Formats: sequence, C-alpha cells, structure tokens
Amino acid sequence: MLSNFVKRVIGSSSGAVSRRTTSTFQPGDFCMLRHVRTNKKFFIGPLEHDGRRDLKGGIIGHDQVIDKPVRSVIRTHNDAAAYMVHFPTLDEYVLNVPRSCTPIYPKDASTIVQFLDIEPGQQILEAGTGNGSLTLYLARAVAGGKVHTFDVREAHSRTAQKHVQRYARGCYAPTVDFHLGPVSETLPTIIQQPEFFDGIILDMPDPNKEIPRLLPYLRNDRFLVCYLPNMTQVLDLARMIKPLPLVMEDCIETEWKEWEVRSTQIRSRQDEEDEENRIAWVCRPKNHDVRGHTAFLVRLRKCENVEGDGKK
Repeated sequence: MLSNFVKRVIGSSSGAVSRRTTSTFQPGDFCMLRHVRTNKKFFIGPLEHDGRRDLKGGIIGHDQVIDKPVRSVIRTHNDAAAYMVHFPTLDEYVLNVPRSCTPIYPKDASTIVQFLDIEPGQQILEAGTGNGSLTLYLARAVAGGKVHTFDVREAHSRTAQKHVQRYARGCYAPTVDFHLGPVSETLPTIIQQPEFFDGIILDMPDPNKEIPRLLPYLRNDRFLVCYLPNMTQVLDLARMIKPLPLVMEDCIETEWKEWEVRSTQIRSRQDEEDEENRIAWVCRPKNHDVRGHTAFLVRLRKCENVEGDGKK
C-alpha cells in the first residue's frame, strides 16, 4: 500500500517533468545554452518566436531552439560558435530568473528541505515567499502535498507566482497556494485545524513574534526552520523559545565552494613527441574570493509533553 501511495503522489508532478525533459523546446520554455568548446552556459527565455539572444560569438534566435530536442547543437548566425541546448535545472533556473528580492540560494534551499524532513504528500507552511525560489524546492519535495506560502508584499507574491508558473511548464503550480498578508493574521482565516502542518519555514526579519502564534499549527515532534542572516537574531531566538515547547536542534551555516577540474596542455619543445607529458590537470577553486555566508539555518523541534513525558 505504501508503495502505491508513493507512486500516486510522486506521479502527480514527475510525469509533467519527465515529459518536459524528453520533449522538444516550446514557446514559453527556458533554455540553457552550453558552449560546446568552453562549457560556458547562458540562460535564455522564455522562448518566443522572433526572439533572440546576443552572445559574444554571435546571435542565437529563439526559433533555432523551438522544436529542437534536448542536446541539439545550434550555431550562431555567423557560424562562429556552437551551443548545445538543455532544459535548466532548478538550481540554474532560480539563479538566473529576474529578481524582485534576494532569493534563498540553492545551497540553503536544499538544506532547508533536508532540515524539514519533507516527504511526499505533506503540508508545509512557508512565511516569506520572496522570489519564490525556496517555494519551488518545497513544492518539488512534497509531491502530492501542498505548500502554503505567505508574503506581506504583493509585488513579491506576484513575482513568485510567475516564477513558479514558468518553471517546468508550471508542473509545480498546483502544489502551491499563495497568500498575501501577515501569516499569523491571515492563516486563521484559511486553516482552523490544529497541528495541520508537517513543517514550517520562516524567512522574515523578526520571526520571534510569529512563532508563538504559529506553533499550534505544527504537528508535535516536527520541525520549524528559521532563516536568519546574523547571529544576533539566532541568540534572540534562543532566548525567546525557552518557555515554549521548542528545542533548538541545529544551527548551521552552509557553504558551497565550486572547483575547476580540467585537463590542459603544457607546451614544451622538449616534450613535443611525448603526448602523455603534455597533459596536466588544473584543480582549483573557481571563486578565489569566497563569500559563502548568506544566513544561519536554525532548526527547532516541537516537543509538547505527552503522557509520561516530562522533558523536552
């Protein structure tokens, strides 16, 4: 029975994604152009007839991409460069779409999904929709469930809805309900059932005021994650939760360092006849000025006492 349930909830969105990745590009899709020689990538879209992208090596017309299958190779108008076409990954999409505010980056979004211990079919509350980047990661994780996302800024909510609708031909849009207004004021008008949510993520300047009001909506022994840019906020949070049925389980800072690993040729007159000696490897960080900090991710577990339990 469990396997049938998992197949049912995952199938609700995975089918649309697989059809997209195995089909041809259509108007409205986004595309990653990968230079066949340098591997440098360029993000274009949404594709439209008569659209174009100016690149250093020439011009790529959108009509050259439309109706082409993935991994097709197309050339610039002057035949100076060739590019292979791919559908963007979710990471590539959220990093390249226009921003109305700073997004939650993939390194943090994937960690938040892990911290919430999300499973298909669950109900997740997100306060602070922002650009909609985390919303997409959550929607993909809860296949068959629902993400209820709130923001106080109408412009942010509109932008996020557009980004969710445009990614992967809108396959995750039915999974997300967008709401406008302060979460603690708006939520009671939508959800009256206690312990309705399997996880809560708060990305807001002052989550301390909202947590006591939202806690009754979280299932016992489940997680609430806060996205906090500075340590002062973390300390304030630690003090605030002392009288609440919450325990801080984790406080982490994530950092991804991208490395360049490639072969190169060493040109030496002495070794001209030795093919093996002319090959060397370059292994180094791509970003030598690493600015890895975005925020601290704090995971809190709800720990209301049950019969026979007197401790958090």
